[in-house]
Amino acid sequence: MASSLCPPSPLLVRASHPCTRLQWKLEKYFQSRESGGGECTVLALDPSDPNSNTFRVQFNKRAGKDGVLKKGKHQIVVNNQPVTIFLEPNENAEEKKTIMSSSTQPQKGARHGEKPPNVKDIHNAVDSCLPKKEHPNPGERFSGIRRTAYLPDNKEGNEVLRLLRRAFDQKLIFTVGESRTLGVSGVITWNDIHHKTSRTGGSQRYGYPDPDYLKRVKQELKDKGIE
Repeated sequence: MASSLCPPSPLLVRASHPCTRLQWKLEKYFQSRESGGGECTVLALDPSDPNSNTFRVQFNKRAGKDGVLKKGKHQIVVNNQPVTIFLEPNENAEEKKTIMSSSTQPQKGARHGEKPPNVKDIHNAVDSCLPKKEHPNPGERFSGIRRTAYLPDNKEGNEVLRLLRRAFDQKLIFTVGESRTLGVSGVITWNDIHHKTSRTGGSQRYGYPDPDYLKRVKQELKDKGIE
């Protein structure tokens, strides 16, 4: 098992489909020579979801992560069925490693006597890495982040969710730049596509109610070529 110290080399991975004791089986695999990895701990990105197929592999040593990335293609066999393991993204180890998932939960704190609608929780994670030459300040390491955003679980909300997934896959959600909130540069920030990071508090606190939010975010996505 990995030590209790903070591992220096995390990696985000996704299995092609959930299966019994997937987290334990992934940990065994990434600790084996077959994977090219080493001593590590595997944690579900969304521990509340028993069918989660997205995980964070925390290697104790950079060499373990490098070995997994070098091998590129990974697969395990569970109950005589192949399970493909995708690295996020698996085409280039030096670019931002991102994962997006969603779950449905009932919203709390309804206002004006309205029945609280369900909301979609959007989980975003970006791994630490070195920017390439086309990124701002190439060669300067930046730290990873985790963000959760919320959408109404209705027809328009799910339409926006699909658009945000496309933008996420095209690496349009985050960028490396200056944080207006923190007043520091060289950190991961939103890339001009606004997310609701709170269920309540209104637009001033990046939450709901905000009647025009879905219309605005669809325009922001359209400006990025996503429609």
